[in-house]
Amino acid sequence: MLTAPKPSLMDKQTSRNGIHTPQIFDGFIVAGVVVAAANLRPALTSIATMVSEIQASLDLGGMEIGILTTVPVLCFGAFGPLAPYLSARVGLERAVAAILMLLAAGLALRALPLGLALFLSTLIAGAAIGMLGVLLPVVIRGRFWSRTGLMTGLYTMVLSIGGASAAGLTPILQESWHSWNWALAGWSLPAMVGGFMWTVLVRTEPRSVRIMHLPRFSLLIHDPVAWAVTAFMGLQAGLAFIVLGWLPKLMQDRGLNVLDAGVVTSVSILSQAVTALLVPWLATRKSSPHLLVWIVLLATCTGFLGLLYAPLASRFLWSFVLGVGQGGLFGLALLFISLRSPNAEVAAMLSSMSQSFGYLGASLCPFAIGVARSNSGALSGPAIMVVLITIACAWAGQRAAGPAYVLPNSTRD
Repeated sequence: MLTAPKPSLMDKQTSRNGIHTPQIFDGFIVAGVVVAAANLRPALTSIATMVSEIQASLDLGGMEIGILTTVPVLCFGAFGPLAPYLSARVGLERAVAAILMLLAAGLALRALPLGLALFLSTLIAGAAIGMLGVLLPVVIRGRFWSRTGLMTGLYTMVLSIGGASAAGLTPILQESWHSWNWALAGWSLPAMVGGFMWTVLVRTEPRSVRIMHLPRFSLLIHDPVAWAVTAFMGLQAGLAFIVLGWLPKLMQDRGLNVLDAGVVTSVSILSQAVTALLVPWLATRKSSPHLLVWIVLLATCTGFLGLLYAPLASRFLWSFVLGVGQGGLFGLALLFISLRSPNAEVAAMLSSMSQSFGYLGASLCPFAIGVARSNSGALSGPAIMVVLITIACAWAGQRAAGPAYVLPNSTRD
């Protein structure tokens, strides 16, 4: 069950969970979620823009760069399961505050122009982001039960904007400061701001909301709904990592230069914000989640194939379609964690399972694209892989969209 601070005598609102939150802090909590979400991607997208500078400065080879870009995704899966247990011990808000401070410290290490510092920073940042990604949907589930769709949409939209902003602003910071390592380390400041905001929330509500009596993880392993949510999360993440890791190269294979290929990728990332906000909100209204799964997957697959085979003059149209699909996919994947959980305890464990196992599986997708390129052609191999992943994702999504609960015999809040 959830425990909460004792209510004061004035200006309160009661949630479905029995948690009493002063209305004056409701907007502050929303702001805290927004700032935390904005910090979930800059650690990854900022470093991707500085690969050439990092290689030249630290004399790293292709293998080292490959490890550097793969480690964060593996950390998402490896450290995510620790988040519910940390939250159960210290409280949900305290855990978020501490992890944001850990993220800030990890990113600050990038100020040191040393290979060891960069790899250690990436490991710490990946661990922190993996745990935050598990806990923030639980915050939304516990604090905003009546606005789950809207808050999930806002969360995913800000996450997408944060990643795109870091990709666009890091080269500007590097040019202004004449230092790639300080440009990367600068992203520790937003994480520190987020950590301070959540620390203020903890001090305002000393008895931080705790997740108690966590269900045994083994129970989720045997639950088919939990596996459907996990499979959908992992497969949509696999499609996202394929785009982030391979789309610029695939567009260069079609004849675009590096700058134009990067612009196409940026348009795709930015356009995700539209459906990241809209689709989860629609899914909690009268729109059918089943239909939304089909629509966003069709847009994702069509946009990707359009970029590979349609005339290059229409590339921005297909890039937009691809982004619209992927924004909706990620929003639904996060929303299903809340919709399929009968209470916040189950939501914490389902968030951990779906993102941990999901991201570990998703990390194989970019590798599979590399193998497909070698065996089936530079464009046809990736196209076949994306179609197959889309079909599997549709199968999982239709099951995750059903009106069933994970561990249905659990007590609902």
